[in-house]
Amino acid sequence: MAKKRYIDTKFWSDNYITELDPLERYLFLYFLSNEHTNLCGAYEIPIRIMAFETGLDVDMLKKMMTRFETDNKVIYRNGWIVVKNFIKNQVLNPSVIEGIQRE
Repeated sequence: MAKKRYIDTKFWSDNYITELDPLERYLFLYFLSNEHTNLCGAYEIPIRIMAFETGLDVDMLKKMMTRFETDNKVIYRNGWIVVKNFIKNQVLNPSVIEGIQRE
């Protein structure tokens, strides 16, 4: 079954997002919408897959992820990523809320 991720249009005017450079915005949007995501924003994904899917160099990817960690927006440990406030960028309805609780 295909997954759909809806990104709130306010994403682009979020104070944090407006301070990022274009590649950082692209990576952050990738974290919210790639095919590995789940409803709660915590999922397993190797760096090499992120690099392949985004086309970003591994070193550049790690540098940007370090900034996101420093800014307390994304955590990456042992192949798992957690996007803080992931849910605020999603459309919430009863079935989505039930799915988040299941995850």
